[in-house]
Order: sequence, then structure tokens, then C-alpha cells
Amino acid sequence: MDNTKSDFEIRKKEVEEYFIFLDIFNNDDIKLQYKKANEILSTPISRKLQTMFIANAFLILYNLIEATVRNSIIDIYEKIKENETSYEDLSKNLKVIWLKQKTNNFKQGTFNPSTLQRNIQEIAQSILSRETIELTNDNIDISGNIDARKIRELAEKIGFSPSENGNGLLGIKEKRNRLAHGEHTFYDVGKDFTPNDLKHFKEETFIYLTDVMKKIENFIDDETFLEKAI
Repeated sequence: MDNTKSDFEIRKKEVEEYFIFLDIFNNDDIKLQYKKANEILSTPISRKLQTMFIANAFLILYNLIEATVRNSIIDIYEKIKENETSYEDLSKNLKVIWLKQKTNNFKQGTFNPSTLQRNIQEIAQSILSRETIELTNDNIDISGNIDARKIRELAEKIGFSPSENGNGLLGIKEKRNRLAHGEHTFYDVGKDFTPNDLKHFKEETFIYLTDVMKKIENFIDDETFLEKAI
């Protein structure tokens, strides 16, 4: 999980840098100084613009959450492939995920009997010949919908240990989605929060994601993705 941890640290630094910028808004009478034609000018930063910057922090935090969870699950899938794990050796949880991936196209009205027979034969052949299982990113259905509850569902579905707490992730997800879907303006989302309020979201997110990565790392290191490990 070295790449995931490295990416996490890079995104954490981005978040920290942004929050250093937000700290400016804890002061009154904020002005922006800039140079134009060798003259130093200044202009006030309106309270509305400050509020919009505060709202933007929810997007940055959500970016960290979704990327970290997705990358961590991909690490599991890559380890399964690296170990040349067959269906027979795969844990019950991951067998279900693989079969769902292989049958996602089996929808009424979208195939004929010969196509269905061919696909079933391919699945059977893959199992009987002990082909290496390949799980794809497409079955990681978290886009725009990741919070602590969703992560616990993923833990149960895949088989790694769930992390406790993480209640603040729900608020981050909801604010992010209202912005992303155009339901609220940046001002509407940010007006009820201060930079200090957001620090609590940030710290809880860092702690929670660190624990999630640790749980998934243990899952990989202990080879809990194998049937024999259950």
C-alpha cells in the first residue's frame, strides 16, 4: 500500500495548505495586496467571498476521502492478482464480488440464450482452470457517495475490519454533493461554518482514513482475501 499511503500524504498536505489559507479568515478587515504597474494595491476580501472559500474546503476533504478509499480497495485487488489467486482460493466475500462483476451484463432483454450460455461457459472455464482472478475498478461503487456508513458497508462486503466513528464524513459528503449537483451555492454551504469548525472535520477525516488504511493493510498482509484465512 505504499502508493496509497504516499498519495494520502500528498493530498493531506494539499488540505493542510488550504487550511493555512483559511486561517486568514479568522481575522477581521482582510485585504488582498497585489502589485500592478510597480504600484502596491490592496482590495478587501468580502465576507461572501470568504464564505465561498470555506465551502470549498468540503470539496477538498471529500476528494481526499474518496481517493483514499478507492486506492485502498484497488490495493486489495492488485494483491489478489499479484498472488495469482484463483476462484477456489478466494474468500467467500470476494467470490461474490467477482461473480457479480462477471454477471453484471446479464440483464433481461439485453442478451439472447446463446450469449448467456457462452458467458456461463466462460465463467465455468475460468473457475475450473483456476485462472487468476481479476477484479476491476468498475465494481467500486462509491463515486459521490462515500461516508463512514458506506465504508462500513464496503468492509462487510469485502471482509476487512470496519473502522469506528467517522461521523463527520457524512456532513462532508452531503455538503460536497449539494455543491457538485448545484443544489446550493457556495455561500449557502459555507455561511454556517467558520475555519475553526472545519478543522474538526479535517482532523476527524485524517484520523479515520488512517485507521481505514491500517485495517485494509492488515487485510492484505494477513491474506484474509483467501478462503483458507476465513
